[in-house]
Amino acid sequence: MPDRQTFLPASLRPTPQTPRSRTRSPIRWWLSAGVITTFCVGAGILLAGWRLNAVEITTCTGLPASAVVNLEDLRGSWIPSLDLDEIRQNVETWPGIAGVAVELKLPATLRIQALPDEICASVQIGRTWRGVTCNGALGHRLAEPNFPTLEHFDLDEVDLRSALSTGTRLCNGTIGRLVSIRKITPSDYEVTIATHILPDTPSIVRVLPQGAPAEQWWHEAALSGRAPAWADLRLDHRIVIRRAG
Repeated sequence: MPDRQTFLPASLRPTPQTPRSRTRSPIRWWLSAGVITTFCVGAGILLAGWRLNAVEITTCTGLPASAVVNLEDLRGSWIPSLDLDEIRQNVETWPGIAGVAVELKLPATLRIQALPDEICASVQIGRTWRGVTCNGALGHRLAEPNFPTLEHFDLDEVDLRSALSTGTRLCNGTIGRLVSIRKITPSDYEVTIATHILPDTPSIVRVLPQGAPAEQWWHEAALSGRAPAWADLRLDHRIVIRRAG
Protein backbone atom coordinates (compact mmCIF):
# COMPACT_ATOMS: atom_id res chain seq x y z
CA MET A 1 0.00 0.00 0.00
CA PRO A 2 1.46 3.38 -0.94
CA ASP A 3 2.57 5.67 1.84
CA ARG A 4 -0.23 8.11 2.67
CA GLN A 5 2.21 10.96 3.05
CA THR A 6 3.05 10.76 -0.67
CA PHE A 7 -0.50 11.84 -1.47
CA LEU A 8 -0.22 14.99 0.68
CA PRO A 9 1.07 18.25 -0.68
CA ALA A 10 4.59 19.07 0.39
CA SER A 11 3.34 21.96 2.54
CA LEU A 12 1.16 19.59 4.61
CA ARG A 13 3.65 16.83 5.11
CA PRO A 14 4.97 16.57 8.74
CA THR A 15 8.54 17.60 9.29
CA PRO A 16 10.60 14.63 10.33
CA GLN A 17 11.97 15.06 13.93
CA THR A 18 15.54 14.25 14.66
CA PRO A 19 16.42 13.03 18.18
CA ARG A 20 17.97 15.70 20.44
CA SER A 21 21.50 15.24 21.53
CA ARG A 22 21.92 14.89 25.30
CA THR A 23 25.44 16.18 25.17
CA ARG A 24 25.72 19.62 26.79
CA SER A 25 27.51 22.28 24.94
CA PRO A 26 30.89 23.34 26.35
CA ILE A 27 29.55 26.85 27.03
CA ARG A 28 26.68 25.61 29.21
CA TRP A 29 29.01 23.25 31.09
CA TRP A 30 31.47 26.03 31.87
CA LEU A 31 28.64 28.32 32.99
CA SER A 32 27.29 25.67 35.43
CA ALA A 33 30.76 24.96 36.80
CA GLY A 34 31.36 28.68 37.26
CA VAL A 35 28.15 29.17 39.23
CA ILE A 36 28.93 26.24 41.53
CA THR A 37 32.49 27.41 42.08
CA THR A 38 31.36 30.96 42.83
CA PHE A 39 28.79 29.67 45.32
CA CYS A 40 31.31 27.47 47.13
CA VAL A 41 33.90 30.24 47.32
CA GLY A 42 31.31 32.72 48.59
CA ALA A 43 30.03 30.28 51.21
CA GLY A 44 33.58 29.57 52.35
CA ILE A 45 34.35 33.27 52.69
CA LEU A 46 31.09 33.80 54.60
CA LEU A 47 31.75 30.96 57.04
CA ALA A 48 35.38 31.94 57.52
CA GLY A 49 34.27 35.45 58.43
CA TRP A 50 31.50 34.32 60.81
CA ARG A 51 33.37 34.96 64.01
CA LEU A 52 32.48 36.41 67.39
CA ASN A 53 32.63 40.18 67.47
CA ALA A 54 31.78 40.59 71.16
CA VAL A 55 31.60 38.61 74.42
CA GLU A 56 29.29 40.13 77.05
CA ILE A 57 29.83 38.74 80.57
CA THR A 58 27.66 39.36 83.62
CA THR A 59 29.94 38.22 86.41
CA CYS A 60 29.54 37.71 90.16
CA THR A 61 31.79 37.34 93.20
CA GLY A 62 32.18 33.60 92.66
CA LEU A 63 33.79 33.99 89.24
CA PRO A 64 37.51 34.90 89.46
CA ALA A 65 39.11 37.49 87.21
CA SER A 66 41.22 34.84 85.44
CA ALA A 67 38.07 33.01 84.35
CA VAL A 68 36.59 36.26 83.02
CA VAL A 69 39.75 36.87 80.97
CA ASN A 70 39.54 33.36 79.50
CA LEU A 71 35.93 33.95 78.50
CA GLU A 72 36.80 37.27 76.89
CA ASP A 73 39.46 35.47 74.83
CA LEU A 74 36.62 33.72 72.98
CA ARG A 75 36.23 36.90 70.95
CA GLY A 76 37.25 36.14 67.37
CA SER A 77 36.36 32.44 67.63
CA TRP A 78 34.68 30.75 64.68
CA ILE A 79 31.02 30.64 65.67
CA PRO A 80 30.12 27.16 64.27
CA SER A 81 32.87 25.65 66.44
CA LEU A 82 31.49 27.06 69.72
CA ASP A 83 30.03 24.55 72.20
CA LEU A 84 27.67 26.54 74.42
CA ASP A 85 27.07 23.61 76.78
CA GLU A 86 30.79 23.17 77.33
CA ILE A 87 31.20 26.88 78.10
CA ARG A 88 28.35 26.71 80.62
CA GLN A 89 29.76 23.61 82.34
CA ASN A 90 33.23 25.15 82.61
CA VAL A 91 31.85 28.25 84.35
CA GLU A 92 29.63 26.21 86.69
CA THR A 93 32.67 24.36 88.07
CA TRP A 94 33.75 27.44 90.03
CA PRO A 95 32.68 27.47 93.71
CA GLY A 96 29.89 29.87 94.51
CA ILE A 97 28.26 29.69 91.07
CA ALA A 98 24.63 28.59 91.25
CA GLY A 99 23.97 28.59 87.52
CA VAL A 100 25.13 29.95 84.18
CA ALA A 101 23.14 31.24 81.21
CA VAL A 102 24.92 31.17 77.83
CA GLU A 103 23.29 32.67 74.75
CA LEU A 104 24.48 33.33 71.20
CA LYS A 105 22.96 36.61 70.09
CA LEU A 106 23.02 36.82 66.31
CA PRO A 107 24.84 37.87 64.34
CA ALA A 108 28.03 37.57 66.41
CA THR A 109 27.63 38.27 70.15
CA LEU A 110 28.08 35.74 72.96
CA ARG A 111 26.31 36.53 76.24
CA ILE A 112 27.33 34.79 79.47
CA GLN A 113 25.61 35.39 82.81
CA ALA A 114 26.98 33.81 86.00
CA LEU A 115 24.45 33.55 88.82
CA PRO A 116 25.91 33.56 92.36
CA ASP A 117 25.06 30.87 94.88
CA GLU A 118 23.66 32.16 98.17
CA ILE A 119 26.24 32.23 100.96
CA CYS A 120 24.73 31.22 104.30
CA ALA A 121 27.85 30.90 106.48
CA SER A 122 31.64 30.96 106.38
CA VAL A 123 34.54 28.80 107.45
CA GLN A 124 38.17 29.73 108.01
CA ILE A 125 40.78 27.73 106.10
CA GLY A 126 44.23 28.83 107.17
CA ARG A 127 44.15 32.61 106.95
CA THR A 128 41.39 32.68 104.36
CA TRP A 129 37.64 32.86 104.85
CA ARG A 130 35.54 30.79 102.48
CA GLY A 131 31.82 31.07 102.02
CA VAL A 132 29.55 28.11 102.66
CA THR A 133 26.45 27.83 100.49
CA CYS A 134 23.06 26.90 101.89
CA ASN A 135 23.44 23.32 100.65
CA GLY A 136 26.75 22.89 102.50
CA ALA A 137 29.15 23.34 99.58
CA LEU A 138 32.27 25.47 99.87
CA GLY A 139 31.87 28.78 98.09
CA HIS A 140 34.22 31.52 96.97
CA ARG A 141 36.75 33.41 99.07
CA LEU A 142 35.51 36.18 101.33
CA ALA A 143 37.20 39.39 102.39
CA GLU A 144 35.65 38.99 105.85
CA PRO A 145 33.62 36.32 107.65
CA ASN A 146 29.97 35.82 106.83
CA PHE A 147 28.01 34.91 109.95
CA PRO A 148 27.51 32.37 111.27
CA THR A 149 31.05 31.06 111.31
CA LEU A 150 31.49 27.28 111.35
CA GLU A 151 34.29 25.95 113.53
CA HIS A 152 35.98 22.53 113.69
CA PHE A 153 33.74 20.98 111.04
CA ASP A 154 35.01 18.73 108.28
CA LEU A 155 35.14 20.52 104.94
CA ASP A 156 32.61 18.26 103.26
CA GLU A 157 29.02 18.97 102.35
CA VAL A 158 27.54 16.44 104.80
CA ASP A 159 29.24 17.91 107.87
CA LEU A 160 28.73 21.54 106.87
CA ARG A 161 25.09 20.90 105.98
CA SER A 162 24.57 19.32 109.41
CA ALA A 163 25.90 22.49 111.05
CA LEU A 164 23.62 24.73 109.00
CA SER A 165 20.51 22.64 109.63
CA THR A 166 21.19 22.68 113.38
CA GLY A 167 21.57 26.45 113.44
CA THR A 168 18.46 26.95 111.32
CA ARG A 169 16.45 24.68 113.60
CA LEU A 170 17.42 26.66 116.69
CA CYS A 171 17.18 30.15 115.28
CA ASN A 172 15.20 30.11 112.03
CA GLY A 173 15.40 33.91 111.78
CA THR A 174 12.63 34.45 114.35
CA ILE A 175 14.67 34.30 117.54
CA GLY A 176 17.84 36.10 116.57
CA ARG A 177 21.03 35.99 114.55
CA LEU A 178 23.37 33.04 114.41
CA VAL A 179 26.89 34.07 115.41
CA SER A 180 28.78 30.77 115.32
CA ILE A 181 28.35 27.00 115.30
CA ARG A 182 31.16 24.92 116.75
CA LYS A 183 31.51 21.16 116.70
CA ILE A 184 32.71 19.84 120.07
CA THR A 185 32.21 16.19 119.12
CA PRO A 186 30.19 14.58 116.31
CA SER A 187 27.21 14.47 118.72
CA ASP A 188 27.77 17.79 120.50
CA TYR A 189 27.40 21.22 118.87
CA GLU A 190 27.80 24.60 120.54
CA VAL A 191 25.66 27.32 118.96
CA THR A 192 26.00 31.03 119.76
CA ILE A 193 22.92 33.16 119.06
CA ALA A 194 22.38 36.90 119.47
CA THR A 195 18.66 37.09 120.25
CA HIS A 196 16.49 39.92 118.97
CA ILE A 197 15.51 40.92 122.50
CA LEU A 198 19.07 40.81 123.93
CA PRO A 199 21.33 41.29 120.87
CA ASP A 200 24.31 42.43 122.95
CA THR A 201 24.18 39.37 125.20
CA PRO A 202 24.65 36.27 123.04
CA SER A 203 23.25 33.01 124.30
CA ILE A 204 25.37 29.87 124.04
CA VAL A 205 23.50 26.60 123.59
CA ARG A 206 24.81 23.03 123.61
CA VAL A 207 22.65 20.82 121.41
CA LEU A 208 22.53 17.50 119.62
CA PRO A 209 22.77 17.61 115.81
CA GLN A 210 19.45 15.75 115.58
CA GLY A 211 17.76 17.93 118.22
CA ALA A 212 16.10 17.20 121.58
CA PRO A 213 12.77 18.07 123.30
CA ALA A 214 14.49 20.62 125.56
CA GLU A 215 14.91 22.95 122.58
CA GLN A 216 11.21 23.83 122.75
CA TRP A 217 11.70 25.28 126.23
CA TRP A 218 14.66 27.34 125.03
CA HIS A 219 12.64 28.70 122.09
CA GLU A 220 9.92 29.94 124.41
CA ALA A 221 12.46 31.47 126.81
CA ALA A 222 14.29 33.26 123.97
CA LEU A 223 11.08 34.69 122.50
CA SER A 224 10.10 36.10 125.89
CA GLY A 225 13.54 37.55 126.61
CA ARG A 226 14.41 34.97 129.30
CA ALA A 227 17.04 33.04 127.37
CA PRO A 228 19.91 32.07 129.70
CA ALA A 229 23.48 32.99 128.90
CA TRP A 230 24.33 29.30 128.60
CA ALA A 231 22.17 26.19 128.31
CA ASP A 232 22.72 22.48 127.78
CA LEU A 233 19.77 21.10 125.83
CA ARG A 234 21.19 17.68 125.00
CA LEU A 235 19.46 15.72 127.77
CA ASP A 236 15.88 14.50 127.71
CA HIS A 237 15.29 14.44 131.48
CA ARG A 238 16.83 17.78 132.50
CA ILE A 239 17.99 21.19 131.27
CA VAL A 240 21.20 22.72 132.57
CA ILE A 241 21.36 26.53 132.40
CA ARG A 242 23.64 29.30 133.59
CA ARG A 243 22.46 32.86 133.96
CA ALA A 244 24.61 35.87 133.18
CA GLY A 245 26.47 37.50 136.05
